[in-house]
This record gives sequence, structure tokens and C-alpha cells, in this order.
Amino acid sequence: MAIVYCNGWVDDRVRAAADEAEQMHRRSLEIEEKRGRLDGMARQYGNRGVIYRARGALDRAEQMLRKSLEIDEKLGRLEGIANQYGNLGLIYRARGDLDRAEQMHRKSLEINEKLGSLEGMAGQYGNLGVIYQVRGDLDQAEQMLRKSLEIEEKLGRFEGMANQYGNLGLIYRARGDLASAEQMLRKSLQIDEKPGRLQAIANQNG
Repeated sequence: MAIVYCNGWVDDRVRAAADEAEQMHRRSLEIEEKRGRLDGMARQYGNRGVIYRARGALDRAEQMLRKSLEIDEKLGRLEGIANQYGNLGLIYRARGDLDRAEQMHRKSLEINEKLGSLEGMAGQYGNLGVIYQVRGDLDQAEQMLRKSLEIEEKLGRFEGMANQYGNLGLIYRARGDLASAEQMLRKSLQIDEKPGRLQAIANQNG
């Protein structure tokens, strides 16, 4: 995995943006609660959960996501349920609880398949691929990542394609197949150079 270093100025700017975003979502949540709009409440709890996860406040993030999930289940909103299962999977993976993470991502994948949500399926296949990669199950990881890549190509989602080419490159590198690893990473780099994604370009060059 490539490591990207950033200076304090960037960190402060990102932190300030996260604080402002949380403030906006908190205000929106208060309005939704006053109006009794459960669907809006679920979205704002979910948004706040994502912000807390980005900050590394995993317990607080899980609390918000579970509130969102509870409302979505009450409303029968399958898309919201799938999203929060996926987000909870990322929480558990960050904690190192790969079994629970896999369970959440598979629940999300199952719902996305029922909904026919290709974007959701691609995301969860990718998440499962990373889990298997961390476990050292490289064959299963490659299988999941290629499923994700196939869907991303079908959707024409360049960011998703670049991510999965990069992940596949790490799989081949772990196997010692450096020629295939280079091929995958160069494909990722080639895609990233089109929209000018500077951080991703730095990752692949690394």
C-alpha cells in the first residue's frame, strides 16, 4: 500500500472542512427531527457517521450509522440499509474485525443485488476483495476485485476502474509477479492521469 504524506496546512484545511460539514449535517438533522421526517433523519445520521469514520472516531461513527440503519429498517428503505451495512463494514475493517466486516459487506452486497444496483455491487465486491487481501487469501481477493472491475468498466466509472487496477497490482506484487503488478499499476496510472487525480497519481508512481 502506498503511503502519502501531507503537510499540516492540508491537514488543517481538511479538518476545517470536516468540522463545517458536520455542523451543516447537524443543523439539517435538527430540522428533519422537528419535521418528523424519518427518511431525512436517516440520511443525516448516515452522513455524520461517515464524517466520524473519516476522523477515526469509530465508536461515534458506529453509533450514528446504527441510528441511520434502524430508521431505514423501520421504513423498509433497502438502499439506505445497504449503504449503512457497507459503512459499518468499513468501521469493523478499520478495527481489524475482518469477520464482522465481511458479514456487513455481504449483507450490503445481497441487498444491492436485489436492487440491481451495479454501483453498490461494485463497491461491495471491492470491499470484500480488500478484506481477503488483508487475510492473505489472494485468489479470493483477485476474484472479488475482478468482479468489481468488470462492473466499473461497464459503468464507465474511471475512478473505480483505477482503484481496482491498483488493488490488483498489489495482489500481483504480493505473489511476486512483478511484471503483472507493473501492468496493473500502469493501467491505474493511465486512468488517473486523465482527470488529473494528483493523489492517486502519486500513489501509483510510488
